[in-house]
This record gives sequence, structure tokens and C-alpha cells, in this order.
Amino acid sequence: MKLPSQWLKPLFVDLLKQHCTSVANCKQAHAFLLRVDLLHENILSSKLLSFLALSPSGDLNYAQQLFDQLSGPDSFIWNTIIRGHARSPKPSQAISFFHLMVSSGVPPDHHSYPFVLTACARMLSPELGKRFHAETFKFGLGSDVFVLNSLIQMYASCGLFGDARQLFDRNPLRDVVSWNVMIRGYVKRGEFEEAFGCFEEMIQAKNMNPDAVTMICLLSACSQLGDLDRGHWLHLYSCELGFVASNLQVTNVILDMYCKCGDLSLAKKLFDEMGERDLLTWTSMINGFATSGNFRDALEFFTQMQNERINPDEVVLGTMLSVCAQMGALDEGKYVHHLIEKYNVKRDIVLQTSLIDMYAKCGSVDLAMQVFKKMKERNVFTWNAMIGGLAIHGHGQKALDLFEEMKHEEAVADYVTFIGLLLACSHSGLVKAGLKIFNEMKDVYQIHPRMEHYGCVVDLLCRAGLIEDALEFMKKMPIKPNEVLWASIIGACRVLGQTKIAETISRNMIDLDPESCGRYVILSNLYAGVHRWDDALQVRNLMRAKGINKTPGLTWIELNGIVHQFVAGDRSHIQTEKIYMMISEMCQRVRLAGHMSGTSEVLFDIEEEEKEHSLFFHSEKLAVAFGLMSTAPGLSIRITKNLRVCCDCHSFLKALSKVFDREIVARDRSRFHYFRGGLCSCNDFW
Repeated sequence: MKLPSQWLKPLFVDLLKQHCTSVANCKQAHAFLLRVDLLHENILSSKLLSFLALSPSGDLNYAQQLFDQLSGPDSFIWNTIIRGHARSPKPSQAISFFHLMVSSGVPPDHHSYPFVLTACARMLSPELGKRFHAETFKFGLGSDVFVLNSLIQMYASCGLFGDARQLFDRNPLRDVVSWNVMIRGYVKRGEFEEAFGCFEEMIQAKNMNPDAVTMICLLSACSQLGDLDRGHWLHLYSCELGFVASNLQVTNVILDMYCKCGDLSLAKKLFDEMGERDLLTWTSMINGFATSGNFRDALEFFTQMQNERINPDEVVLGTMLSVCAQMGALDEGKYVHHLIEKYNVKRDIVLQTSLIDMYAKCGSVDLAMQVFKKMKERNVFTWNAMIGGLAIHGHGQKALDLFEEMKHEEAVADYVTFIGLLLACSHSGLVKAGLKIFNEMKDVYQIHPRMEHYGCVVDLLCRAGLIEDALEFMKKMPIKPNEVLWASIIGACRVLGQTKIAETISRNMIDLDPESCGRYVILSNLYAGVHRWDDALQVRNLMRAKGINKTPGLTWIELNGIVHQFVAGDRSHIQTEKIYMMISEMCQRVRLAGHMSGTSEVLFDIEEEEKEHSLFFHSEKLAVAFGLMSTAPGLSIRITKNLRVCCDCHSFLKALSKVFDREIVARDRSRFHYFRGGLCSCNDFW
């Protein structure tokens, strides 16, 4: 017995509302409606169509197939399929369906035009938008606020912001959406003061209160401006309006604003107060720590995020790869790589290039090359990461060979490619090859040299002891040399004993920029190196008087997935006593092996024994001591330093590698050093 359709419809409407939550379920419902001959009932078929056309997990192609089976779709169904296409990668299809609707005898309503205007905005077609604007008057919709807001949005999106503002000003029916369209338009154009001016008008208007969208737009403006004061005021105002307590999206934007404005203490306070957190919350905090150089905090937050079972995406994993690269945290980097595979994260070129960069900077250039070789598609950033990785490991010839492979695959080199190649030549002493690369960059590739390229050539010549050639090269430069180039000259002069030249250059550098920390340190070190203690102390006192502080030397070592940080003379570690006992053993055994500390690295006129004692507590030596006492004999020790390793530590680690029969891998800000059997991979060329 077949039940009348009017009995079934109310029941099916409720069932379809609950059932249409996936494409598979919609297919089942579709088949059932066909079987009971109810697909022609628009109230039922519209439930399927709405999910398929509008849901992020729907299927627009299937929605269109279903639509084609309907004998008499009503305006709601037409609007649904138009709306779905307006939001799709092919918004022009929405226009086609709109014309088909009109030709089918179904008149457009106040929903139809906003959807086609959205399509016009996404197509960046103001001409078409103007035509629909004229049609709205024909159908009596010229004063409909929903239509007017869509028109304002269309003009703003198409770059006709004057027309958008004019329409907005003439609109007596403005609602919060109207104001938000204008504010968002100003923010998108980078006209931030105009956006805040519009906001002030809005809150002064009668019966007009901002909503969550308003606050998100304005907080985004503060993030881009770095305007912490105004951002903090918006935070307090959002609390008054109840958004912070009820809207996670608003709270996340506030958190992100604090991070991007550099106030991590306020960000952390808000984070701790949040009752609900999602992936975006954690991502903002981790990015904030990473951007500000607080890498250990970024690692700790990432670990907490894992403990709270928040699955990472490609954004946070890409950030963590960068953090691991900065800290030389190879084990943690491998773990991030594992998570990429575990969660089947989309491994696009950007993420795989980040993997290459991480492995290279964490000392595993072989694993970097493995990732590189497996990539089916590479761009110039990928090639640059691999060439740069080979460069910092001192594999100059391999970097040049990879460049030949890059040319064979017809990848177009950019200015970064040549920075990597010139660095590779510099760190390997390939003077002729480096000069050839520099000339080819200009003559063959028509890439105009930047300061970085000139700096690499000067560094190349200085490392080879060719100071006169470096000075001559700098004279011919079309741009004024910066402090990095002069520092290379000073460093070479210091090594070769040409103190007079170095002193003159150093004093000129300070006169040019009296606020630069590096210039004072260079001159102070220069004086200390030739035992002019009073001059060295005078420079240091001048720094203190000006309130200029030297960047502290930090060294990291990763053991069992935990990153430990050390500074010179550090006594904050939980195993400090054992570390200092190991330092004593290291010094004794190295001294018995004939190593003498290079006490010129100490900047004060104190007894030789005290200078030597001071050098023993440099951050890299503390990290290596911790590594020696915490790992089994024969295992490699890996450390990362944020500054250039000093001459004494370099000499000490060479001797240590032989005495303890350990490989010590040290990455400083310039390159990798592989200490084995009393020798270093850089051949003392760093």
C-alpha cells in the first residue's frame, strides 16, 4: 500500500535535515526519494541540494547533477545552486545559472542579486556588476539593504571604492553589515586610519553596535600596523561587548594581534585565561614565540599542544621546522617530519623546502638531499635551500655541481641562488670559482648585484688573505659598503696582524653609526688581541655609557628530544655542578695533549691563568661538556651557536675531538664545523 505523499513530506523534511551531513548520506537520500517518487517535491530535494552546494564537505558537481533531474525548481533551489557556484572556483557559472533561471520564468528576488553580485566581485567584473545594479531597480530591489550591502561589497572588491563609499553614504538603511563592508574595504586597501574613522562614525550612529566581524577587521588592522595601544583598547572593548567570553574567533584574533605587536606577555596572559582553545590559538602563540626568537618557548608550546591532542596542520608544522632549523634541533625536526607523515599533511613545495632547510641547518645534509631528490616538483626556493645547505656545510664543489643540475633542468636562478653559490665558494676557499660566479651573475643572468653579493665577494677575498684585492673591489662598487663588508676587512686584518688598518676602519665605522653594538665589539676585540687593555676597556665603558649591550652568545644542544640552552658562565642548569666538573676534566686532558688557550679572546688585562679560566666557560664549551657527560662514548655531539664561534673555542674543540675520540658538530652563524680527530672540516677557514 502506497502512502499519500502529503503524509510523508513532513516526516521526510525532518529526516533529511538530520541525515544530510555527508555526500554519502545525500546519495542514499537521493536514491530513496527517487524510489518513493518524491524527488520532484522541492521542499525535500532542496535539503539535499543545500548541503551538496553550500557545505565545505559537499560536492557541487553532484549538486548540479541533482539539479538537472528536477522538473520544476523553485526560486530557493535556483538561488542555492547560484550561491554554490558564486563561491566556487568558477563563479562565472553562477551568472549562467542566473540567466537560465530568468529564461525559465522564475523571477529573481532579493537573494538572487546578492549571490550574482558576489560572483561579479570574485570575477573582478565591475561592468557586469553595474548591469546587475541597474536590474535591481527594475525589480524594485534598489532599496533592499541585503542587495545594497552586496552592491557596496562588489564595488569595493572590484577596486571602485569611491563608488562603494558613495553608495554607502546614500544608503539610509545601513546596518552593521554595511559598516563592516566599508571598514573591511579600508583595511584591505591599507587605509587603516580611514577604517578607524569609519568605526568611530559607526559607534556614534544611532542604534548601531559593532559585531564580531567589526572587531576582527579592526584588530587585523592593528596587527598590520603594529599598533599595540589601539589593539589593547579594542581588546578591552571586546570584553565589554562580551565577545572575548563568547567568540573564540575574536579572542584568537586578539591573541594574534598581541603576538604580531610583540607583546608576548599579554598574549600569554590571554592564552592562559582562555577557556577554549583551537589549533589557531596554538598556532598564533607558537608563531609569536618563533618570530621573536624565543625558540625554546615555541618548542614547549608545541609539546603542550601535542599533549592536549590538537592535531597540527601544515602551517604550525612549517613554523616548527623553522624553529628546529634555528636551534639545530635535529631529533625534534625528525619528529615534526614524522607528524607530517602521520597526519598525512599535504606535502607541497613550501613544506618540503622547509624540510630541506631544517635538515641542512640541523647538520644532516644527507637527509636534506634525500628529501630534495624525492621531490617530483621543485621551484627556485627548493634549489636555493639545497645549495645554501651545501654552502654552510663547506661543500663548495657540490653546491656548484648542483647549480649545473639546476641549469640542466631549466630552473631560473634568482639573486638568492647566487648568494648561496658565493657563500659556498667563500667557505671552501674557491676564489676563482667565486669570482667567475659573480661575473656570470651580472653578464649572463642579468641579475644586478645587491649588497649581499658584494659582501660575499669581499668575504671570499678576505678569507683567502687577499685584503688589498678586497679593498680594491670595494672601491669599484657602485654602492657604499656597509658595516658587514668593513667587518670582513677588519677580521682579515686582525688575523694577518694589520692592526693599524683595522683600527682606522673600526673608528670610522663607529663615527658613522654610533649606536651599533657590533662596531664597538669589533674595535674592543681588536685592542684586546694586541694587549691594548686600556683602549679595550675604554671602548667597553663607552658602550655602557650609551646603553649599548652586546648580543649574548647562546648555545643549544638537543638530547633525547629536549633542547638545553647555555650562556657564558651559565649556572642555571640543573646539572651545573657535574657540568663544571666535566669542564675541569676537559681542560686538564686537552692541556696534557698540548693545547694552549688563545687568551687574546679575553677582553680584559688580567692574569693569563684567569683569562684561560674565563675562556673555559664560553657557552659552546658548557654545551659540549653537558653532551660529553650525557651521552655514551663514541657518539657524536651536536651544538648550535647564535654567534660566530671564537678562535679559542674552535681550537679547543679540535683538540677535544681527538682527546675524547668524539665527532663534535658545531653550527655557528656562518657555517657548520665538523671536528674529528683534532681537525675541523672548515680547515680553519671560517
